[in-house]
This record gives sequence, structure tokens and C-alpha cells, in this order.
Amino acid sequence: MPKPRRIQEHGKFVKALLDWYQRVQRPLPWRTDQSPYRVWLSEIMLQQTRIETVKGYFDRFLATYPTVEQLAAGDDSTLFKLWEGLGYYARARNLKKAAQIIVEQGFPTTAKGWLELPGIGPYTAGAIASIAFNEPVAAVDGNVVRVLSRLLGRTYSREEATGLLANWIPPGRASDFTQAWMEAGELVCLPNGDPQCLLCPLQPWCQALATGRIAELPAPPEKRPRKVQELTVFLLCCQGRYALRQRPSTGLLARLWEYPNVPGKLDSQAAIAQLSAWSGGQTDADAMPSITPLPPSIHQFTHIEWRMTNYRVDMPKPLPLFQWVTPAELKDTYTVPTAFQTLRKLCVSPR
Repeated sequence: MPKPRRIQEHGKFVKALLDWYQRVQRPLPWRTDQSPYRVWLSEIMLQQTRIETVKGYFDRFLATYPTVEQLAAGDDSTLFKLWEGLGYYARARNLKKAAQIIVEQGFPTTAKGWLELPGIGPYTAGAIASIAFNEPVAAVDGNVVRVLSRLLGRTYSREEATGLLANWIPPGRASDFTQAWMEAGELVCLPNGDPQCLLCPLQPWCQALATGRIAELPAPPEKRPRKVQELTVFLLCCQGRYALRQRPSTGLLARLWEYPNVPGKLDSQAAIAQLSAWSGGQTDADAMPSITPLPPSIHQFTHIEWRMTNYRVDMPKPLPLFQWVTPAELKDTYTVPTAFQTLRKLCVSPR
């Protein structure tokens, strides 16, 4: 393997990267029109979410809220329904809060200004400011860290990478510069030791390739174990309707709709006792529900793992504690988090 060219030649490999980007860049919907609203929306949606998943959501969202003013004035139920399946619903709540500020104050034009809005961190601020306003600031996410770490032959933190890349931005090319690094991480410098090195414009300078350390770089961050929470979840059915309740206005999955559940792993007898408690202790034979165990399910949040014991319960009459909805309403009106999709699929055919 030949030695890589001197890394001090950053002007040369940046030019190679930008030339490559001009040739191969994908025609993503937020690239064809890089107005601040569209760039901002795309960056929020792309947090923790793959590009192919976001495309459809992006188009549907803009069809409902084509302007920031309409987003700011929109109702939460519509917003959450448009977001259903993307997860991390705090993003949607912060999107609306930020939209209301933008309507009053206008779009920020600098990364510093974007950082003052809800839901905006250093990467997102840098991405929006550089792409939409061509401000010469770096935007460093996990993809960019991977590309840079392999290129330079050691693991870089986001802070280190941000400082380094900011010095490499060619005048007037901040938008292309930011997107070129992103595209390299998405298309060629792939994770899990499976990069497409022969297609990479940075290959002549890549230290990791020259030393056989592609799979080692960047070193994975230390992961904290998730806290495990046991839940018992009830799919309550009555006369073609299903029971939902709304989660509290604060905390995890705030204000979204869920199937009734309780903490802990209940066996069938304990589950029947819980149903009796919800029904006010009703025990006559005609009012006894039919309860059927369903396959268990698991959902992982960033720091929490839900392990769910699930039951289907056919109720002789609806319990007034809950909102009883039709399959059509469940599909079109009520937003149920992805954590409960195993049960949701039993009520509504997937889209």
C-alpha cells in the first residue's frame, strides 16, 4: 500500500472532495430548494433518522405546512400525526416552538442565532447556517467524524473536528463544503468496516486506508447501558373500537396517545385484577372480559428500554376511563408512538 499524500495538502483534498460532490450529489428534496425553512425542517427530521425514511415525511409535512407561518399556527394533533413513526417527538414540539419565534423575529442567518432556538444544537446550527446562508461554519455529525478520523488516522471528537474543518472552508463554498462531507459519510465512508474506498475522493490522503485501520476508526464511544422498564400493555377492544389514553403533558412521549398500561410484568391473573380495578371492581359474570396473551415486545429509547407484556382484552362494554376510537380514527387522527406499533398493527393495517 503506498503512503498517503501529506495531510497538510488540505486545499488539494478539499478540492477533490468538492469536485466529487458536484458530480455525485443526490437530488434530495431539501437540496433542490435550499431555503431556510426547508433546510431547517430537513435537519430536524434527519436527527437520528435515515435519509430514505425522511423523504416521504418531508414531502407530506410540507404539503400540510408549506410555510413557517402555517407551522407556527398549526395544532398539535396534526403535527404529531405527521411526525408519527419518526420518533423523538420532542423534535416536533421544539419545531413548532421555534416556528413561533421565527414568525416574530425572522429566520436567524448565523449559527449563533440558530443556537438560541429550541431544539437546535451546535451541529444543526452549523448545518443550517452553512447550507442555507453559506456562513463559513463547520457542521460535524457522526458521519463527518468518521470520515475525518479515517482521513487523519485517529479518532477526533466533534469539538476537535469542528475547529479543524472550520479552517478548511473555501471562500463562498460553505454550503457545498458541509454537504460534501455529509455525502462522503453517507455514500462511501460507511461504518462497520464496510467503506467503498475505491470510490472515495479522499483515498489518496487516507491514513486509515494506508495503515489498514479502517475498521478501527473512529473508536466507538463508550455506551451507557439503558435502564430497563417492565410494562404491561392492554389492547382493549369493544364493539369495533379500541381504548386509548393520552400521556401526561410533560416527560417521555408527552401528550401522545397510548394503549392503557401499568408498570411491571403482570401474569394473566394480575392483569384481570387490573381490569377489575379500572372497571371499579365490577365482578359479575356477564361483565367479565375475555383476555388473551399476545407476543411480548421491546422498544429502545436513547436511555431506556421498555419490555412490554401485552394482552388483548375483549370488553363487554367500554370503560369510561379511556378514549374509544375506530380503526380509521387510529390511522388518521390519533398519534400512537412507535413503541406501541406491535399492538397498533393489530388494529390498523400498515400504511
